[in-house]
Amino acid sequence: MLGKLNHIAIAVPNIKKAAEQYKNIFGAKVSEPVEQPDHGVTTVFIDLGNTKIELLEKLGEGSPIENFIKKKQEGIPLDYILNSTKFYEEEFYVDERVLIPRPETELLVDYINNYDFPRKIKILDAGTGSGCIGISIAIKNPKFEVYGSDYVINSLHVAKINKKNLDVANFHLIQADWLCCFDEKSFDVIISNPPYIAEEDPHLNDLKHEPYQALVASNHGLGDIQKITQQSTKILKREGMIIFEHGFNQSNDVKNIFEENGFTNIKLIKDFQNHPRATLGMI
Repeated sequence: MLGKLNHIAIAVPNIKKAAEQYKNIFGAKVSEPVEQPDHGVTTVFIDLGNTKIELLEKLGEGSPIENFIKKKQEGIPLDYILNSTKFYEEEFYVDERVLIPRPETELLVDYINNYDFPRKIKILDAGTGSGCIGISIAIKNPKFEVYGSDYVINSLHVAKINKKNLDVANFHLIQADWLCCFDEKSFDVIISNPPYIAEEDPHLNDLKHEPYQALVASNHGLGDIQKITQQSTKILKREGMIIFEHGFNQSNDVKNIFEENGFTNIKLIKDFQNHPRATLGMI
């Protein structure tokens, strides 16, 4: 039985660049650009098998500077406009499918990169998004096997772009609902910057351009941390480590979640403003 054929139309500012990305990154078949003056657009058709994408670029589109100013006036973050962000010494591609990584998240990467592991290890970056955490660890530790998992396929597409751009052979991507698809005793370390903002948090108004599902969790922002911690007790190897980024006012709750699930040697990591920002534990 043939799968359902999906047809999607996407407006882009630079149709040639967008078409080249689909061709180079996803191996898509790309048609030649065709101008349609009656409709005021140029079109390119992208063939991804069961998905057909029609790229559209307006004829006579404003200058790059005009487009930049318009997006800034709309409140779109600069990193999304430029499709680039700096994280842990590297440039990462980002767009509105993934979060823009914060400087505080580098603390998690720094802790793992400076930890004295006794052997070659296997690490999972759960909820990888752009891949910035897992890729940054993989680059600094070429003997580690690092996996990045995400439930959202669009996020994995962005992580795939960064894996390719940064040429990281020991970073592998997988679609998963947190840890549900992994074998028992699979990983030495699970690291995650999960959604941890409460649904009623007023700060969400300042984050309207970033993906909601990557920001917000149930149970006052603790729902996904609870789920990952519970699942990790089977997935982590003996003396395995879990480390979460969380809100500055959630450290006691995270500590309690760890203790309820049998974790010990619990340690708090503070951010640059001396706020509790991450918690780790061993099992």
